[in-house]
Amino acid sequence: MTYRFLACALAAAPCAPIAPATAQVVTALPDVGQSQRRTSDEVLPVVAATTGTANYPKPQVQFPRPAMPEDKTLTGPLAPLGRTLSDRGIYLRFLAVDEFAASVSGGQERGIGNSYALPFGTDLDLDRMIGLKGAFIHISMNVSKGSSLSADHAGNAISFQTRYKAFQNLRLAALAIEQNLFDGKLNLSGGRVSPLTYFNQSNIYCTFQNNSVCFNPAVVPIQDRALGFFPYGTWGGRIKLAPAKGFYVQAGLFEANPSLNPTNGFNWSTRGSTGHQAAVEFGFQSSSSRARNPWHIRIGGYHNTSDVADPYLNTDHRPRIAAGGKPLLHEGQAGWYVMGDAVAAHLHGDVKRPVTIFGGFIGSTANYVPFRSQTIAGVILTGPLAGRPRDTLGLVGSYIRIGDRQVDYLQASRAAAGGTDRVRNGEGIFELNYGIAAGRNVRISPNLQYVINPDNFLLPRARRQSKDIMTFGLRISVDIAGLLGMPAMK
Repeated sequence: MTYRFLACALAAAPCAPIAPATAQVVTALPDVGQSQRRTSDEVLPVVAATTGTANYPKPQVQFPRPAMPEDKTLTGPLAPLGRTLSDRGIYLRFLAVDEFAASVSGGQERGIGNSYALPFGTDLDLDRMIGLKGAFIHISMNVSKGSSLSADHAGNAISFQTRYKAFQNLRLAALAIEQNLFDGKLNLSGGRVSPLTYFNQSNIYCTFQNNSVCFNPAVVPIQDRALGFFPYGTWGGRIKLAPAKGFYVQAGLFEANPSLNPTNGFNWSTRGSTGHQAAVEFGFQSSSSRARNPWHIRIGGYHNTSDVADPYLNTDHRPRIAAGGKPLLHEGQAGWYVMGDAVAAHLHGDVKRPVTIFGGFIGSTANYVPFRSQTIAGVILTGPLAGRPRDTLGLVGSYIRIGDRQVDYLQASRAAAGGTDRVRNGEGIFELNYGIAAGRNVRISPNLQYVINPDNFLLPRARRQSKDIMTFGLRISVDIAGLLGMPAMK
């Protein structure tokens, strides 16, 4: 039903891989709590939508399991133990994801990168455990290791590998308490969490490996440091109201504290806080989980009160590279997004083989941030081959516009290094992939990625503009908990 273990944990998870669906529905918006009830439909790796948004920021899952009683779905050497844990309201997550990327042309130089993530955690149903109806505790840990093709060789800011993280340690990624009230129409969730695991969420995004799409197509708020992402949790919470199946509204308030990013996640001090992050989202979606053509629309906005250093100007409003001085500080930043997805058709009329389209726009209201806007569009075919009903074929493209002051800074940096190439004000990023269901708990996804006008953010004094980059990538994902027979909350 949902990509269970990746969203928070993998991006590591911002940061996960392929989306799933029920016989007639795909889960683009992961459900938790009251919305996690199972149906009798067989779950397949389709891509589309259900009737809610994530009530808790657990990792996205790419290994859908049949939506039937737990004792019938659990297989593996520890399945008897798994059934006992499930009966007691204890659910376990453990995923292993490896991502490889190698450039064959373009960038500042050719190279390779390989990174992996091991997100794991538990979901505790306090109703089953102690009779506290509608209450849950969610704990997520994550470790990411490896090298980055972008950081080590290509020089552009948008990574070819979502599992790569600059801070490579075992950390507490999320610790959240969740409470559902009024039959699930009101949901409260909070603790040590990050806003982008609640807002603009969809399981379909991590069908792709490129960081312009997975875990969120949120290049603007992530690269601009406007909204925090998994696994970098801070104090915060979110309230969600869903008065009808076809509509919800949610709002959240979170601490902004980037000084905690290098820590192991157990430093809960607010000493380094720079302000707060706020977000609101309105969601419209198909009212029935059995709709033949499910759809979602998400409209949201966000604001971070932390000061933003101008990349180009000093406090006298002069170019800092030439005149020196301290950077000009701006009071906060804000942005908005409109995103959606829908099952537009079915291959050969088979509801288990949907054609899912998605896209939207994300923009910042400031011109001093690194990235100003992102436009995205994509399509995913589930069961592209009749004999491979659980495979997926995906194509996505993004156009990302760089902030005006960032362009000025990059151009001045290049000139200071003796370069004359013009800095482009936007870049295009594309990915084509094929997701192979190698087993119930194993997925292999080879992919081709192409970047037009790379941004050179990571090498601002590069004397020449990077040529267009072509890379070959490969993601291998293993649901270890599923292999062992452990229960997972859907």
